[in-house]
Amino acid sequence: MRRLLANWELKLLSVVIAFALWLLVVGSGKSQLAVAAVVEYTGLDSDLVLVGRPRDTAEVELEAARWAVGRLTPGAVRVRVNLAGTREGENVVALSPDLVQAPAGVTVRRVTPARLQVTLAGAVARTLQVVPRIRGVPEPGYAIVRVTAEPATVQVKGPRSTIEGRTIVETVPVDAAGRRETLTQSVGLVLPEAAYLTDQPRVLVTVQIKPEEPMGRGRREGAVR
Repeated sequence: MRRLLANWELKLLSVVIAFALWLLVVGSGKSQLAVAAVVEYTGLDSDLVLVGRPRDTAEVELEAARWAVGRLTPGAVRVRVNLAGTREGENVVALSPDLVQAPAGVTVRRVTPARLQVTLAGAVARTLQVVPRIRGVPEPGYAIVRVTAEPATVQVKGPRSTIEGRTIVETVPVDAAGRRETLTQSVGLVLPEAAYLTDQPRVLVTVQIKPEEPMGRGRREGAVR
């Protein structure tokens, strides 16, 4: 026991120094890796809209401390592309490491591609009538008597060439096959390419279903009137 306690101050100091050296080695270790980062477009003028198929990811080469690797979750690395000052038509935007958002302990080394080509078109907003699409028919003996959408109109913004001249926008189909009672569903809208909603993204569609009236009953009631 005395041997174990002999020079305990020096032994404790040795342990502390060894632990500090271990932390230094681990902390200075670097990992090289590449991730597919989401591309975010910002700063676009309100009278313009992205058209075509703008690139949605870019390859980013990173150097991360070992303790920071666990922070590289999906979506943790993003490339923010500022489109302020761009014009209608074809535009070339340079990508650089300083445009990348990454967690602490992560250094951005390179972004691929080095340039992006984006196409912009003049934008216009219009109020369109919502037209519900119904798929299938109710159970035999039942019929659809009324279909409504709430809201009845929505504002859609998109390329002028696509939006101008439109008066309606259809919903995603609501399945009424085999139904025997009224149903209400929250559904999305089928939008033209490069168009988007300026307000709520979904509408409530109500399909009112009732039993069919026998033909004979309807005729007798008509005769009485």
